[in-house]
Amino acid sequence: MPKREHCLNESARAIVGRILASRGYLGVHAMSPPGCANLVDMGAWCPGSAEAGLLLAEACLGGLGRAELAWVSLDGVRLPGVRVEVQMPALACLGSQYAGWTIPVEGGVVMGSGPAQLLAADAGAGAGGPARLLDHAEEADVGVLVLEGRQSPSQETISRIASACNLPPSSLWLLLAPTASRAGLVQIAARVVEVALHKLLHLGYDVSQVESASGVCALVPLVRGDIGNGVRDDVCDGTRDDRLAMGLANDAIAAAGQCQLTLRDRDREIDSVLGRVPWSSSPSFGTPFLHLLDSCGRFGDIDPLMFSPAQIVVTNVATGGVLQAGEPSLAMLQMCFKKCFETMGVHSS
Repeated sequence: MPKREHCLNESARAIVGRILASRGYLGVHAMSPPGCANLVDMGAWCPGSAEAGLLLAEACLGGLGRAELAWVSLDGVRLPGVRVEVQMPALACLGSQYAGWTIPVEGGVVMGSGPAQLLAADAGAGAGGPARLLDHAEEADVGVLVLEGRQSPSQETISRIASACNLPPSSLWLLLAPTASRAGLVQIAARVVEVALHKLLHLGYDVSQVESASGVCALVPLVRGDIGNGVRDDVCDGTRDDRLAMGLANDAIAAAGQCQLTLRDRDREIDSVLGRVPWSSSPSFGTPFLHLLDSCGRFGDIDPLMFSPAQIVVTNVATGGVLQAGEPSLAMLQMCFKKCFETMGVHSS
């Protein structure tokens, strides 16, 4: 069993408490029907906010990271962005933050992330992703799961989630944030370190050697897709908006995301794989994310090696070496955005 202070679900529940205490300022709404799961709408049917997204990102990390708004400098231009600092990165990013749980909802599925995955990783519920590879067992009296979508699961699905976590539904906290929301876009930008670790994991590197990490990523604007001749359909379910936001947010990580890892690698294995981490080394380099999504059909069918940050810097405290690979590029970011906007009529929200 992990030490008590490293119970990610309890830490995430404390962050949820901070969200609830400032719900009016953050623009979120909470519902807790008797005997049901507790749902916090972070931007599906309420305005939400960037500040709500920062706390959402910290809950995703199980309390092992801190997120803040920051300026990102790209080729002399300053853009708004998100900075994240992470301790115990393998556990925080791959055990908790990674969206490894596919949750069925009306009309499709949403991806679940957050520390509740650690409770369900061995339950055969389709949860966990890389969490299954980590040497971390967790028991908690509460579970926190972040859902990147607009529709909450049915009560039947919630009961299955709670059962997989070995919890009653009333002990489950679901944080709902669609991609095309202020909170949703912030929490995606805060995944820049997770993307680097996930890439290293798929390259065969032992990510448990990473002791701490930080990252920064440009924050894309909240945009919406116009329909037909530019008149927005008021009853649009947001699917088009979410698809566009997903493309822009992932392009920002690939073209502008910067990570710094501190690790202890006595065998210097990192030297041989680091150059393959940045987007510039990927076969998909220069291809906007929406084009990849269109060619694959589904998010889950995209090759994991296609997800990359723009730049990674490593400090190896075992050898004193400092290595760097890749470069962020404003021109590449602009190119990706332009291609997205050429295929969809959009305007700022």
